[in-house]
Amino acid sequence: MDQQQLKLDTSDSTGPVRTFLDVVLVLLVVAIVISIAATGPSTTYAYAQLQQIGAVVGSVESGNWLLPRDQFGGLAIKPQLYAWLDGPVLMLTGIYNDFTFRLPTVLASLVLGVLVYFLGRRWYGRRVGLLAACLWATAQHMGKMTYVAVTDMLLSLWILLAIMCADRLLFHRAPRNQRWKWAVGLWAAMIIGAATKGWGIANLILVGGALALATAVGPGFKALRLADDFGTAVVLLFRLVLRRWRKALKATRFGWGILAMVVVLTPIWAGMFIQGGEEFAGVFNRDVFQRITGSGERPPHSRSTGPALNLLYYALPMSVFMVGALLLAGPRKWFTARSSIFLPLCWILAVTVPFSLTHAFRPDYLLPCYAAVALMGAWAIEEVLRRGKSGNQLTQILRHVIAAAPVVIGVGLILLPLIYLFYDYMPSFITKNIKMPSAVPAPTWWVLCSLIGLGVVVLALAVRWSLQWRLRRVAALAVVGMLGVIFIDRHMFSRHARTRDGQKMVAFAREAKPLLGNDEFAVLSTHKLAVELYFGRFGQWAQPHGTPDPKRWTVDSLNNSGIPWLITCDHGLIELGATEIIEQDGKKVEILKPGNLGRVEVCTDPIISQKQKWGKMYLIRLR
Repeated sequence: MDQQQLKLDTSDSTGPVRTFLDVVLVLLVVAIVISIAATGPSTTYAYAQLQQIGAVVGSVESGNWLLPRDQFGGLAIKPQLYAWLDGPVLMLTGIYNDFTFRLPTVLASLVLGVLVYFLGRRWYGRRVGLLAACLWATAQHMGKMTYVAVTDMLLSLWILLAIMCADRLLFHRAPRNQRWKWAVGLWAAMIIGAATKGWGIANLILVGGALALATAVGPGFKALRLADDFGTAVVLLFRLVLRRWRKALKATRFGWGILAMVVVLTPIWAGMFIQGGEEFAGVFNRDVFQRITGSGERPPHSRSTGPALNLLYYALPMSVFMVGALLLAGPRKWFTARSSIFLPLCWILAVTVPFSLTHAFRPDYLLPCYAAVALMGAWAIEEVLRRGKSGNQLTQILRHVIAAAPVVIGVGLILLPLIYLFYDYMPSFITKNIKMPSAVPAPTWWVLCSLIGLGVVVLALAVRWSLQWRLRRVAALAVVGMLGVIFIDRHMFSRHARTRDGQKMVAFAREAKPLLGNDEFAVLSTHKLAVELYFGRFGQWAQPHGTPDPKRWTVDSLNNSGIPWLITCDHGLIELGATEIIEQDGKKVEILKPGNLGRVEVCTDPIISQKQKWGKMYLIRLR
C-alpha cells in the first residue's frame, strides 16, 4: 500500500491477565464444539475422509511417507502434511480411532480460534476480537469442520497465519527492524500450506488475491481526477496499480519467498513424480487441472448454488452480522483503507470469487474466509452498539436484526427437541422432512430436554437485553445458543445421526480386531466402509488366482486362496455367488448364505446410507 498505514485500534487493550482469560475462553468454546461433534455418531466413512485417513494409515503401514497408497490401492490425492502430522501419532499411541484420525484438524481448530482473536484485537480491539473468535467457532458449518479428517482446516490455518504476517508488512506495519521476521512467517506459512492442500496453487491464489486487491484499491484513486480523458485515465490507473503492486511485492519479499517455495517443494514433488510416474501425474491432473478447467475424463461438477449463497448459509449466524457490516460501512467505503471492513472484505472476495470460476465447488472450500466473516460480523455488532439509540434508522433496524439471531436460535432450541420428544404425534409434513434417528442413546434425550430450557432462557434474555441495548450480551446468547443447535444437528438431524452407519462400522471394527489378531484377511466390496482404517492395516483384495474379473469370483476359489479371514457385505456375497434361490409365495427369491464361505464371527445391522448398496457387514472365518 502507498505510504499510508492503517491505524491500530488499542481502545480497549488489556494486560496479560485479561489476554490469558480471553484465550482460555476462546479455547473453551472451540473445545465444546469439537466435543459435541466427537461425541456424536462417527462420520469417518463420509466427506472424503476415507482417502485422507487411508493415506495416513498407508504411510504408517508401508513406511512410504512420500507417496503412500490408501486402502483403495490408489495414490494419495492430497499433499503429505496431514499424514506427516498424524502418522507419528498413530505410531506412538497405536490407537486407530476417530479422534486420532482427526487430531491435526482438532489442533488446527484450537489454534485458529486463538489467531482469530488476536487478529481481531489488532484490527478492532479486544472486544471485537473475542466476539469474532466465538462467532467463528460456533458458525453452523463448524460443527462439522472442527472434527473431520480432511485438509481444509489446516489450510485455513496457514492462510490466516499468512494474512496476519502480511498485515504486519503492508497495513499495520511492524517496526522496520522486525519486518524480516514477519516475512519469514509469511512464506513459511505459504510453504506449509502448499504441503497441505492445493499444491501451492490454492494458497497463492487466495492469499495473493486478498493482498493484491487490498493494496491495489485501498489508497483510493484520487489521482485519476488529473486525467484529461478516458484513455489517459485508463493508462494512469494501470500504472498506479502496478506501482502499488511493486511496492507490495517488495514489502513482502516476494522474490525471496517464491525462491524459498521452489527450493523446499520442488525436490519433494520431483520425488513424487519419479516414484509415481504417470499415475501421480494423473492424480495431479484430476486434483488441479480438471477442477480449474472442468474438462477431461469424468470432470468434476459444482453445486447449483454459488459460493456467495453457500457462504451466507454455512456461516450462519455470523454471516447475517457480516451483511450488517456491509450496510453500516456503505458501498462507497467498502474498498477504501479508511473503512473498518476493507481488509476482511478483500479477504472474503479473494476466496469466493476464484471458487465461483472453478469446478467441483464444495462449501468446505469457503472455510479459509470464515475468519474474515466473523471479524466483519463482530465489528458490526460493536458499531451498532457504539452508535446507540441516537443512531439513524439503519442502526435501529440492525439492532433488531442482531437480536433476531438469538431469538430464532432460542425458538429452534425449543421446537426441535419437542419435535423429537413427541415425534409419534407430529403431523406428516413434519415427519416427512425431519427424520427420527434409527437409535438415540439415553444421554442424548436428557441433553435435548435441557436444550428446551436453554432455548427459553436465550429467547427471554435476547428480547430483554435487546431492549436495553446490551448487544454484546445478545451476541453472546447467539454463541451459546449455537452450541445447542450444533448438538441437535450432529446428534439428531444429520444423515450420520439418522442412520448411525458410522457407529455400526466402529462397532464392527472393535469386535473384529481382537479376532483377527495379526492374521491376514481379505476384503471384498467393503473399502468404502472404513473398517480397515480402525485395524491400522489394509486387507488383501479378495481376488483369487486366474479370476481377475470380480464377476467370476466364486466361493471355492476364495476358500482355496489360503486367506483365513474375509470381511465382506451382502453386496460381496452376491458377487461371490454365496446365495441360494428359493421359491416364496410363487416367486423366486435370492437368499444370502454367508455360511457357505465359513463361520460368521461378526455381523452388523444393514448399512443404509449408501443407497442401500452394501447391506450387512460380515467377518467370516473361511473354511
